Formats: sequence, structure tokens, C-alpha cells
Amino acid sequence: MPTPAPEIDDVGKTHASPSAPGAPPPATLGESRHTTVLPAIEWQGDQPRLVTNNRSRFEELGELGRGGMGEVVLAKDHDIDRTVALKKLPPGSDVAQVLRFVEEVRAVGKLEHPNIVPVHDVGIDVDGRFFFVMKHLGGETLDAVIKKMRAGDAATRERFSRPVRMQVLLGVMHAVGYAHRQGFVHRDLKPANIMIGPFGEVTVVD
Repeated sequence: MPTPAPEIDDVGKTHASPSAPGAPPPATLGESRHTTVLPAIEWQGDQPRLVTNNRSRFEELGELGRGGMGEVVLAKDHDIDRTVALKKLPPGSDVAQVLRFVEEVRAVGKLEHPNIVPVHDVGIDVDGRFFFVMKHLGGETLDAVIKKMRAGDAATRERFSRPVRMQVLLGVMHAVGYAHRQGFVHRDLKPANIMIGPFGEVTVVD
């Protein structure tokens, strides 16, 4: 996704460095820093009953990717009842990594555009690791689409006609143009960092 001058790498559970200024102390094992807020609703006949759940808001379901800046995991948001992507710092992160992570969160969070992945929330997991919550994007990367077309996949060629490919390109240009106007430059723009959703939605990531 578009970032300011420092280069951002791609990114479960992460420990903030004890030496990082302002880093919170690690949480006790089993303690959740992000608990659910909204109550569950149970029905007794035609009467609703609100049930408070003191459980972790985000339940990790599996890893989506890993890189120098940590990892991205798929998680269930129990409050809103949806799946999201959590990007976390790696264990033992030093001050420089924390600073870059904070800068990435704030940079991407400012870029509110339909072709740029949105940031929903930030937090600290049970191990004291910083994370931020993003929209979980379905679909496939443009890189995967190109490989299928080169291999002669008929279904992919039919779906991605010339007009559709032009719409994908326009989506990328809109995202990059908007980021540039906000003072940000994408330092790793490539087909692997362009997601195409099941309904043709185009999103620039990383």
C-alpha cells in the first residue's frame, strides 16, 4: 500500500521490544487487551436477552503472509462478525521497526480511497505485540491473473476482456494518483501487490 519515504516490507502474534520507547509491558498470558464490546443476543421466545462476552475480540484463523515487517493473519472480528486481516510486528522488534510500523499505520490510515485497502483499528495482542486491522480482501492478485492468461486459461481470458483490463489499470492509476496527491509514493508497485476482488474491485496493497 502507498507509504511515505521509509520503505515498507510485507508482513499472528508479536512482541514489542522492551527497549522501544513507550512500548507497553507484555500482557499476562491469557489476558486480552482487545475484548469484545457488543453483547450477544439470545432469544427466549419472543424476548431478547443481552449477554456480555468477556472474550478476545479478534480470533486468529490462520496466516496470510509473512515478511520483514512481521506477518499478516486472517482473524474473526467477534464484535462485527466479519473476517479481517491483522498485520503484526515480529517478536523482539527493535525501536526502528516499531517506528516504521507506527508510520505505516498512520500513513495508510490517512489514505481513504476505494482502491486502497482501509485500516479499521489498531491494538496490542496478548503477547504485547502491536498490530493493526485491515479489510480482508477476497479474490486474487493481478500477478495470478496474468499467469493464468499466459497459460491460456479460457475462463480467465473470458473474464478479463480488454475493457475489464483497462478498468483494472484505471483503478490502480486512481489509487496511485490519489496517494501522490497526499504526498505518498508506493515503493513496490507490481502485479503481486494489486488485488482484484470477486466483483472486479481493484485494491492496491503493501
